[in-house]
Amino acid sequence: MKVAILGQPQAGQVQLFNLLTAVSQETVMQRPLEAHPGICAVRDPRLSVLAGMYAPEKIVPAKIEFTLLPDFSCEGPARSTIMKGLKEADVICWVSRAMSAEAEVGAFLSELIIADLILVETRLTNIAKAQKKKASDALEKELRLIEMCRAHLEKEIPLARVPFTDEQRKELTAYQFLTLSPLIVALNASEEVLSDGSVSARMHERFSLSCIQLCAELEDEISRLEEKERAEFMKAMGIAEPALDRMTRLVFNSLGYISFFTVGDDEVRAWPLRKGSSALEAAHTIHSDLARGFIRAEMMTYDDLAAGGSERALKEQGKIYLKGKEYVVDDGDILSIRFSV
Repeated sequence: MKVAILGQPQAGQVQLFNLLTAVSQETVMQRPLEAHPGICAVRDPRLSVLAGMYAPEKIVPAKIEFTLLPDFSCEGPARSTIMKGLKEADVICWVSRAMSAEAEVGAFLSELIIADLILVETRLTNIAKAQKKKASDALEKELRLIEMCRAHLEKEIPLARVPFTDEQRKELTAYQFLTLSPLIVALNASEEVLSDGSVSARMHERFSLSCIQLCAELEDEISRLEEKERAEFMKAMGIAEPALDRMTRLVFNSLGYISFFTVGDDEVRAWPLRKGSSALEAAHTIHSDLARGFIRAEMMTYDDLAAGGSERALKEQGKIYLKGKEYVVDDGDILSIRFSV
């Protein structure tokens, strides 16, 4: 899971990247025209609850790879770095000061759409040349798909919002269209207007984008506190949970992923899985041997376990189920794979 994070100068993206990945701001500022990778754990409170129940030796969250790109205003070689990073991203996170968000996001989206339209026109020209040499059903199919892309882009509709079939979306990934990746917006607001959701509402209404409003300075302050002090500070500020926790889950959901869990006294782990995947695919996510020798999956839900308090209680209630390989895994399922190889 790769997320590109960028914005205009001084929008707060460097500080936000530091908070997400612990890559120091000094490291970034030493090489401002380069891309900087970092890993961030998906902050899922359910994992902490499960860890409290099982007291495991290890707690392993799902992880997201963030790449901080140079300021979007950069030109020259840095511009190539930016475009490469955007093409390789599964999700794009644009960081903007709340006061200038609408104008900046509108301009950014326009640039992405123009870049995709140039790619579309280039591909249509190449298809026409190929058809003159030798027409084929495959070329005709590709032509219809690319023309469909052009029709939406000319209406300034990002390709991420187009209801492509799974097959069409898979075919389009080869082109690395910039607007095919979901775009989320992090609105960096001052502490005084943090609770004002009007900008976020306008962004959603105008651009149909997922937004999260935060104050990078405040999040930095929260991250430096000890756990007890953090809880007291957040309660005093009326903050239910750090914005960074919500942001990682927003990115996760934008990618079309859910989490399932494996539990035990050795390890409690969250596993990322594409929404709609089967128990067999979940088994393969854990280890290929589990998929190869799959017999069945023992399943309980997080909600049932959290409410019941123990596996023993769920067994008594008949809430531990056996599922076959075609079972579609839900977010929050806790799985134990039975297999034989």
